[in-house]
Amino acid sequence: MKSRDIFITKGHSFQHGETLARLHADPVTTALVHPTRRNLYSTLMAVDEMSTVQLQTAVSVDRYNLYHHLKKLASLGLVENHRDVGRARWWKITQRVTFPGLVGGNEEVQIQSAPAAVSASAIDTTGLPESLANAISQGRDIHIVNLDGSREQIGAKKMLEALANDYGIELDLPFTFVPGGIALIGKER
Repeated sequence: MKSRDIFITKGHSFQHGETLARLHADPVTTALVHPTRRNLYSTLMAVDEMSTVQLQTAVSVDRYNLYHHLKKLASLGLVENHRDVGRARWWKITQRVTFPGLVGGNEEVQIQSAPAAVSASAIDTTGLPESLANAISQGRDIHIVNLDGSREQIGAKKMLEALANDYGIELDLPFTFVPGGIALIGKER
């Protein structure tokens, strides 16, 4: 694979003279990928209700953007403005959705300390794909993203298929293939 120049502009990446197709995913997943919406949703999941002013303080966002994100969450049936008292609007969760590690997952998520440094030569790479084994032997950074829920798994598969299609990469995944995780391999140093 040859190197390509990638340009990033306000949320879109594309090669010179080329644009990426929009990825189509589940609307709830897409909405909760946005950090402000995810923060609003997570904050509301922890309480019975909150006023707009309380939410604004909790997530540190201006009123205009707060209403924009609340409106999107409400349009998906995730939250609702269930009562007004004077000028105060009160919001609550109407549909509980969990995304382990992101929203509403196990509240006792353990933060693991960084593992002790291990020599690349001490890692058994038997049975691993050649590209992953080579990355390990070169001491490159590798991050594993576990995909626990079916929503995450299907969304990840669709995203990878769309990227492969856009960049002309052959990705021949069987129809029944469901990813359990994604390995991200850092560039050579």
